[in-house]
Amino acid sequence: MAAFGLDPTLALVIAGILVLIGLLLAFWGRGILRFLMAIIGMLIGGIIGYVVGATVITGGGALLAIGLGLVGAFLGLILFWKLVKIGFALVLGLLAAVLVLLAFGVPQQGAGVGDTRVIAAILVFLVVFAVSYYFIEELIGIITALIGGILVGVGAFLFIGPDPVSGVASWIIAAAAGAVIFFVGAASQTMRVRRQKRIASAMSQPPAVAYPPPPPPPPR
Repeated sequence: MAAFGLDPTLALVIAGILVLIGLLLAFWGRGILRFLMAIIGMLIGGIIGYVVGATVITGGGALLAIGLGLVGAFLGLILFWKLVKIGFALVLGLLAAVLVLLAFGVPQQGAGVGDTRVIAAILVFLVVFAVSYYFIEELIGIITALIGGILVGVGAFLFIGPDPVSGVASWIIAAAAGAVIFFVGAASQTMRVRRQKRIASAMSQPPAVAYPPPPPPPPR
């Protein structure tokens, strides 16, 4: 029986897609991150532009909201594409701020920036953004490998199905597969980053100057 009540054929197709995307992210996440960040930047910019046009600007109608949403999407696309490291750290900071708001409760409508929860979310955003940007090269590989491992685990669960395999629960097998992909992918990308840093450091060093040999002694 297929997982989640899906048609068996559809479950296999979805599982294959998830496993493929997961493997790409786990082992080559840094290489395709620019494209992913551009999409995220477009979505964030579009949402912010639409919200500003619909609620903040007095008398803003649907056309204004859509127009500002398109402008925001374009600006977000360009910003996150050109400044992928800053964009990635910004996304992590925003996610941390959202988690703080969800943990302590979303402020009521009309609450200003003086609300304690808003202040805490802003502080967490700044701290996470700064730390993430400082360790951005290592974090990119680890986080993309984590996402890839999760996708592989979900794909494996869809492929295996909910029934146990040789007495072992299918979700345990799927989780183990995802964990293996995560650790191997994170290690692979981390070693690649360190190797690239060593190469860049070696290339930045000034070339060694070969001094000419001393002249031979004069004949006697």
